[in-house]
Amino acid sequence: MLDNQLYNAGEVEKLGFNEGYRIPDEYLSEEKFTIMRMCHGIGDWGIISAMPRLLKKKYPNCKVYVPSESLLHKICGEPSSEWGSWSNPYSNAESVFKNNPYVDEFVDSVDGEIFHDHYRIYDDKNPDVPLLEQMLKFWQFDEDECKDSAPELYFSDEEKEMGDKIITQHTDGEFGSLLISDRYDYSMDKLIVDKLDNKLKYFYWTERPIEQTSFDFIDKALDMRNMSIRMQLYIKSKSKINVGNQCGTSQLVVRYSDVFSVQRQFPMAGNFVRGEVYLDQKKVRDLVNSLPDKWDSKTTTSKKFKADLINFFDKEEYRKKTCLEVGSSLGHGTRVLSSLFSRVTALDNLYERHEESKKLNSDRDNIEYVTMDVYNQKWDFWNMQVVFIDCVHDYVHIQSDIENALKFGKDTIIVFDDYGLFPDLKQCIDEYVDMGKLKVLKKIGQKKGTYFPTTQNKVLKDYEGIICQSV
Repeated sequence: MLDNQLYNAGEVEKLGFNEGYRIPDEYLSEEKFTIMRMCHGIGDWGIISAMPRLLKKKYPNCKVYVPSESLLHKICGEPSSEWGSWSNPYSNAESVFKNNPYVDEFVDSVDGEIFHDHYRIYDDKNPDVPLLEQMLKFWQFDEDECKDSAPELYFSDEEKEMGDKIITQHTDGEFGSLLISDRYDYSMDKLIVDKLDNKLKYFYWTERPIEQTSFDFIDKALDMRNMSIRMQLYIKSKSKINVGNQCGTSQLVVRYSDVFSVQRQFPMAGNFVRGEVYLDQKKVRDLVNSLPDKWDSKTTTSKKFKADLINFFDKEEYRKKTCLEVGSSLGHGTRVLSSLFSRVTALDNLYERHEESKKLNSDRDNIEYVTMDVYNQKWDFWNMQVVFIDCVHDYVHIQSDIENALKFGKDTIIVFDDYGLFPDLKQCIDEYVDMGKLKVLKKIGQKKGTYFPTTQNKVLKDYEGIICQSV
């Protein structure tokens, strides 16, 4: 990056250097430093927000500059559509560094070279080193000079006054913040729910209406959706706890608040932030991340459904049980079920689907594939304690499925997909519950109001799935 222009220097497998390179001495001697990132999200800039202070601590006479919105636009061009809700990502640098006493100026032009975040010293043996610490090593910092790298924010008196007024108006003192961004797939809800303190009121931001999430139970202080990003950050910095999925706006407040985030990247590499507690449920992640979501394919369940299924059945009492899967399709559900039960018998009327499932589940030896018409052939299976039904969704066929499943006897657990998506299916199940033949154990998956564009009926009228038990 030279004289306000970006040049392609080639491609590498990994950004930065693992040894040997450091920032030129002659650049340091001029003591005019420009901070620069080549990713422009609020979190991307935020995780290097301690850099001005640390530079001035090591080089007391230096000037520290941050590129203005116009300079970023000049260097990087028009932002692509990948930024989604960020209408102008180039404004994020100013949102992060505004009021920072260690920043001398937002500049529209820079003569000479800018050493951006691609100039970093990485450690092959330890990928989880914060990006800022990697960058500062290139800037000739010793390791002990880099450690205070947690993001930092500075607010004006007016921002503080307004933020404190909002906090006082909507809470009685201590409070928390919940953030669910559009990068979250709802497969790790249990981890988030377990961290939410029922004694606190919560300011919250959720990418969909909170009523459609597992987090609607919180004592709500205020929806932050219509607040400026700076005001959101101030309130989050004053929260006793921040909980949600891994997201830049939460990473920015680790210096001031306890932050618990569902980990999104493995390893974290440069996006690791000291002070943030990363939440992970390896079994769920390994299974769910390898399978499609219902937004991508109408023949599968949502990732949240799959995760809820795992969380319900991943207990010692179920591991020795057998499962009958009625309508196994391409084997996505089969993969999950075969990780939970001792044996799975997968039924489908198309041999070709079984062949696809066998490819997906080639590492499993506890699946029996049966090609049959479940509505015109006898269910001649023994000792099935769990039945997973995802077959034809009209009233007559689901009634047939339920009657066949009930023949396995009392206490048989029956799981249904698409409970809230197909009216006939829901009506039939509800009638069996009302008759006392089925008992509802738990509703699972996405909640009422969720929109599935690839499916026939599009909008859930109730939970995506339901787990029942024969009475």
